[in-house]
Amino acid sequence: MSKQAIQWLYHELPRLVAQGLLTPEADAKLRAHYGPIEPARPARLAVIIFGVLGALLIGAGIMLVLAHNWEDLSRPVRAVLSFLPLVLAQGLAAWTMFNRPQSLAWREGAGALLFLMIGASISLVAQTYNISGDLPRFLLTWALLGLPVVYLLDAVVPALLYLWGITEWACHLRWEDGFAAGYWPLAALLLPLLALWLRAGRYRVRPTLLLWALCVSVTVAAGVTIERVLPGLWIMLYAGLFALMFLIGEFWYGAAEGFWARPLRHFGAAGVLVLAFLFTFEWPWKEIGWNYWYGGRFHHPAWRAIPDAVLGSLIPIAAIVLLGMTVRRKTPLGLLFGLAPILAILGYALASLTDTYAPSAGLFDLYLLVAGLWLLVSGIRINKQGQMNVGLLAITALLVARFFDSDLDFLLRGLLFIALGIAFLVANIVMLRRKGANHEQA
Repeated sequence: MSKQAIQWLYHELPRLVAQGLLTPEADAKLRAHYGPIEPARPARLAVIIFGVLGALLIGAGIMLVLAHNWEDLSRPVRAVLSFLPLVLAQGLAAWTMFNRPQSLAWREGAGALLFLMIGASISLVAQTYNISGDLPRFLLTWALLGLPVVYLLDAVVPALLYLWGITEWACHLRWEDGFAAGYWPLAALLLPLLALWLRAGRYRVRPTLLLWALCVSVTVAAGVTIERVLPGLWIMLYAGLFALMFLIGEFWYGAAEGFWARPLRHFGAAGVLVLAFLFTFEWPWKEIGWNYWYGGRFHHPAWRAIPDAVLGSLIPIAAIVLLGMTVRRKTPLGLLFGLAPILAILGYALASLTDTYAPSAGLFDLYLLVAGLWLLVSGIRINKQGQMNVGLLAITALLVARFFDSDLDFLLRGLLFIALGIAFLVANIVMLRRKGANHEQA
């Protein structure tokens, strides 16, 4: 059996034991038969890190050398020196492609150096000839010129730098009241490379790093690419986005072992829980809905509101479709986190139609309490300490927030904190003892 298949089996065994379909003895026999899974070697990640670090040091050294007596040089000399780092980085990249094509360290280091030197040369030439421009245009030019490096060297670090560049471009453009929806086709340019990496091995270092970066970048971009014509649309958009991340990670990356190997699942779950906590307060539900839409005050062309309609509808719908698949597969965690967009739509409708926040906030009070209790209980049952602590943390955050909203005196609040601290300690001690007993039996 392949390593991925064994990982999937080990991921399913705790749930099968909890449902009574397998006995603990059968679980132990299966694990003894297939043996432990060898952990992923950190060597490849270390190679990437040290390769990039070397590239950064080289790039910084080149720039410091050029900065020496820079103002005393003539303009033609400065122009030549402005292109020199780029030429040297291109030479190193070409040498790597022809002589070290299988070396991950060389590809990552050369790719990172070349990407950085593209930006440095653009800046130096612009400074030498006093070429005017703005920061968003510089970032977009740099990112687009660096994109071929990603594919030529098949490297993840230039891909991360490209993703950073277009995200920064979208943020600065939005800050200047520009139209930043171009982020989405720019980000889609990385999808063919991601598809190739996933086909070669979805649990490898490069696709995992890129997925973590995509989670962060898409979360930021979802907020800066909408025009907010309809107040409160972000509630449904982000609830759908985080639920969609979690469900994709749950369906197609379920066999991964460890926290860092499951970026979509963990990022989406954290996003849902943080949103649910925020939605228990009053401020998200104030002045939302069609009664407060910005149509009369919207000074941009109407077509600029298209991303609002597309993102605000397609992302929650996609999450709800995957939720239907979750119901058929009978995966409790998928059902728990996949309900977020439906609850967000319901809460949005209640707040916008009734012009009161109490029902919507109360809905997410109940949801966060149920989610915390379920994570706590199920984590204890299947011996997952992290899941148990997340459940405890969710319940604690909810109780603390509601107690600060109330008029209770400091004595009762202090007793509450003591009780919650004891609960954390007792639960973790019990879990550690149970794990120790299971380890001795094995």
